[in-house]
Amino acid sequence: MKSRLILTFLTAWFASFILHAQSSTVFTDANEAYKRGEAFMEKGLLDQAQQEFQQTIAKLKPVNEPEAELLLTKAEFNYAKCAVQLNDPDGEKLILDFIRSHRPDPIANDALVEIANYYYNDGKYEKAVEYYSQVPTGGMTREQRSEVRFKMGYSFFVQKRFPQAKANFAEIKDFDNEYYYPTNYYLGLCYFYESNYDQAISQFRVVEKSKKYKPYIPYYLTQIYFAERRFDELIAYAEPRLQEAGLRNTTEINQLVGQAYFEKGDYKKALPYLEYYAERSGKMREEEWYQLGFAQYQAGDYQKAVRSLSELSSVDSPMGQSAMYYLADANLKLGRKTSARTALASAKRMNYDTQIQEEALFNYGKLSYELKDPREAIGALQTFGPGSRYYVEAQTLMSEIFLSYRDYKQALEVLENMPNKSPQLQKSYQQVTYLRALQLMQENDLEGAKLHFNKSLQFPTDLKTKALATYWLADISHRQENYDQSIRQTNEFLTMAKTMSNLPDEASMFTGNYLQGYNYLKQNNYTAALGFFQEAANGITRNKAFIGNNDVKDRVLGDAILRAGDCNFKRNNYDQAIKYYDQAIDQRYSGFVYAIYQKAIIEGLRGRVTDKILALERIAREFPKSDYADEALLQLGITYQEIGQLNKAVPPLKTLVTDYKNSSNLITKGLIQLGLISYNQGSLETAINYYKQVFSNNPEPSDASLALAALEEIYVDDMGRADEYFAFLETIPGYKVDNLSKDSINFKAAESQFENGNYSRAITAYTDYLRKFPNGLYTLTAFYHRAESNAVLRQYTEALQDYETVIGKGNSKFYAKSLEKAAIIAYNHSLDFNKSYTYYSQLEAVASTDEERFEAQLGALRSAYRLNNTQAVYTLANKVANNPSASQEQAATAHFYIGKINYDRKDYDGALTSLNKVIQMSDNEQTAEARYLKAYIYYLKRDLNTAQTLCLNSNKESSAYPFWVAKSIILLSDILSEKGDLYNARAALEALLENYNEDQELVQTARTKLERINQQLNQNSKLRAAPDPNRLELDNSNNN
Repeated sequence: MKSRLILTFLTAWFASFILHAQSSTVFTDANEAYKRGEAFMEKGLLDQAQQEFQQTIAKLKPVNEPEAELLLTKAEFNYAKCAVQLNDPDGEKLILDFIRSHRPDPIANDALVEIANYYYNDGKYEKAVEYYSQVPTGGMTREQRSEVRFKMGYSFFVQKRFPQAKANFAEIKDFDNEYYYPTNYYLGLCYFYESNYDQAISQFRVVEKSKKYKPYIPYYLTQIYFAERRFDELIAYAEPRLQEAGLRNTTEINQLVGQAYFEKGDYKKALPYLEYYAERSGKMREEEWYQLGFAQYQAGDYQKAVRSLSELSSVDSPMGQSAMYYLADANLKLGRKTSARTALASAKRMNYDTQIQEEALFNYGKLSYELKDPREAIGALQTFGPGSRYYVEAQTLMSEIFLSYRDYKQALEVLENMPNKSPQLQKSYQQVTYLRALQLMQENDLEGAKLHFNKSLQFPTDLKTKALATYWLADISHRQENYDQSIRQTNEFLTMAKTMSNLPDEASMFTGNYLQGYNYLKQNNYTAALGFFQEAANGITRNKAFIGNNDVKDRVLGDAILRAGDCNFKRNNYDQAIKYYDQAIDQRYSGFVYAIYQKAIIEGLRGRVTDKILALERIAREFPKSDYADEALLQLGITYQEIGQLNKAVPPLKTLVTDYKNSSNLITKGLIQLGLISYNQGSLETAINYYKQVFSNNPEPSDASLALAALEEIYVDDMGRADEYFAFLETIPGYKVDNLSKDSINFKAAESQFENGNYSRAITAYTDYLRKFPNGLYTLTAFYHRAESNAVLRQYTEALQDYETVIGKGNSKFYAKSLEKAAIIAYNHSLDFNKSYTYYSQLEAVASTDEERFEAQLGALRSAYRLNNTQAVYTLANKVANNPSASQEQAATAHFYIGKINYDRKDYDGALTSLNKVIQMSDNEQTAEARYLKAYIYYLKRDLNTAQTLCLNSNKESSAYPFWVAKSIILLSDILSEKGDLYNARAALEALLENYNEDQELVQTARTKLERINQQLNQNSKLRAAPDPNRLELDNSNNN
């Protein structure tokens, strides 16, 4: 029994010994892991440290010894600390769990301080306050309390929660330890920021004894003097301190001294200090830039003022508005009007100071006028009503602007919406309506032009403008065939013109007499017409040296002489007629071949057959491509017939029917004459052949009837072969004997509707006729007149089909007109440029007059350009440009197409040559495009200065064409951006977006570019953002 007890005891002791030995081993391993964790923590290797602490915890969990439990607690604490410092999402929870599980053990307070310190050191002051406020400081030492209270106070201080900060600082401000001076320093700052300057000074006096904080105190004392507006004391105190070594915040103290001088109005003394601050500050706040710029402005250093105030160009505030106002004036003093206007544009958009806004708006309008930007000028100046101090001056300026503004349409919209027009504006209204009317005439809008000329006469202030408006009204009445009204208006003009000496050549006494001559000519009053044509011709001849308009001294003069000849001819005054015709021939005026032809007719009437024949032969020989060559050949044949020289009659007639087959409508008449000659010579078969050819050339019904009558006489009366006559009739479409009367009656029914203007009924009737008589006698006329009717009703597709049918039948009296109208419809309506090019080209070949030929060339040119047929464009453009019938604008169009082709080919030098001619010779939308392209070419050539100048000129010269102005402004913005002038680049786009919204694609382009510029400006800005109102930014640097 005793031995069993001993054995049991020994067994228990041995087991206990084994367990204790095992426990000691575990503790030792855990302790080693803990020590490694602490070592890692000291080195900042938190991941490795946390792993070691985790191992320590795992090893000690089963051990229930006091020493092990203490180590476990410390390991758990450090593990949680690592999680917090590693920003582990569970870190905060781990340490809070630790605190809850270990309270009221002091280690829980250590944990609270630890996590609070961590957030404090990491700048997360809100979280730091949360944990510092949980720390029980009652049982702490002074040192511990000072640390917690100081750090909690500082955390409140940074958040601008000054009452709470003061409460914490006040509790420890008298504790003489390491927190003594920092506490009093920040307590002083609390009072400082609360504007409790006496208390602040009291605390700063305490801190002045600290070597560490003493260098900081002058900055705050200087601020206090400034805040209390004790500027003289500030200067007296701070200026000497700036010479002391080791002084902190010298940059800011310099600024405060400068600001003190600024507030005293001593800008010259302020400048060195403010500039010292600016030179050492990467970015400055809004008010700092303003003070610097304004001081520089007041000191007369406008270059620097511009640089400083420009930093506020994006600031929308009262100070920003004022800065832009002074920036504008500084730029003006430097002669930089464009930059000045940019600044004024910003100032006028802000309404903080309405007086500045109004003055900026007025000066913006005035500068826009000076910079030749009338659109912007009008937009600004029209806003000033009678109650404004700028009203009178704005009205005067606008009266000048309207006259130089090319966009007369917009100018009139503005003028007509102004209820009270001053005398100057009434005069402007008279002239602007007149100029708008001229524009509309160029666009062939005669009704619109007439309306505006009459508007111009509502305020007949300027007698010259009144006279010119009257002249053009007379011209429009003439074009609209209202000759009686034109006569009255022309007489009125001529009465006024007699007292004027400065009228333009194209609307002068000379052209007035010329117009009146045509009015009477159209009324067959040849006596009255003759007097006016003579006055026109004599007046131009006498004053030719003083007339600059080539059209007047060449075409008008020549035509007036020809018409004087015609009037004498109509009055049977042949000697006088020949006198005028000879004058036209000798001077080779346009139409002189007509004069030769008329002389031939007169010689025939006077029985001078030889002279007649010589004149006609001269036309046929020397001018075979003239408009009268075919007429001369026909007349030669007839004349030789009349004098019995039949053999001599044949050659000119044969030349007519062979050489002019595709261009003359006299072919059938020539064939009839050849048939008659052959008949008279006894060559009946030859005569039959000529008469039959008539029906292969689309004869007019009258010519067809003559040919049929001749054939009937030959076949029936002379040859007795009636069957052959009837057989031939069967071969002619529409000439069946039993159908001829029906054909004629049906056609006349349709023709009657056409002649009466009942075009819808005419179309129906012609369609019915063509259905019944598809090969009728009048088929060609029916197709042509149905086409004309459809065209009048704007049924262009149907019209084109019929014109093409007429064209397909070959040469006829409708052939050329059908080519012309088919080409017009194909170009403008169908947009079938291949067709229009083909028809215009065919028309050029068969045109009977120079004018018709020229119009064909011009149409073919436009079509070739749309087809990108570069070779044809070059060929036709040269024809048009060198055609004497071409007006300057038409020649300009030719050069425009050459310029565009060269531009597309990237032959920029060639393009510039042509575009320059366009700009010199015309003033319309293609001119506006040419100005833009010229600027863009210089931009592509990297000649930015020239491109910029051209863009600015384009804004003025092309103001009637907003699309091209907008394109030029966008290009100008690109140029300015590339030159680094981002402010003016932005201003250009802002002005565009304020005033233009017609083409949304352009608007979007401008917006995109504006956004890009704003991004660049923000990146380059030296403007410091306003501080967070809820967070105090402290200068903890060593920057002096």
